[in-house]
Amino acid sequence: MPNTEPEWEPFSHALAAAGALNRSLVPLRQDREATVRVLGEALQTFETRDEALLLLAALGTDITEALVSPLLRTALRIRDTLRVRQLLGRLPHSAAEAAIPPAVRKLLDEASDSDDYRRMAELLDHLGLDAALHDLCIRARDSIDEEMREVAEDFDGE
Repeated sequence: MPNTEPEWEPFSHALAAAGALNRSLVPLRQDREATVRVLGEALQTFETRDEALLLLAALGTDITEALVSPLLRTALRIRDTLRVRQLLGRLPHSAAEAAIPPAVRKLLDEASDSDDYRRMAELLDHLGLDAALHDLCIRARDSIDEEMREVAEDFDGE
């Protein structure tokens, strides 16, 4: 017999939603290519970004790994930084080490903001990608922008 106490109702709704989510993930797992494409598009839109991040958390890390570049762009938005960090933190270290540093370098090739460098330094530090963090710090240290050089001072002991 279901619990009918008033405080149980939100939990009951959440359980039903979790069950529906679990069932809806089956076709997403079966068509990985389409899932990667659609989630990549959803990450670019404010209206669907939260839901895309939620779905990524429920799917396997192979989908997350395929979306490293759009996830890094998403991580530049301060409100999404922690959630992206958590998603990328689920990757096996070897997969993170292979996929994330080149994507960070490419992202920073287009970056002009010291905050972008800081977000990426925080991510690399969190993931324990020390060599990539050191490379980022060398790059930041060579900048004419004082705030970028500050990122290097904050994250590299040299």
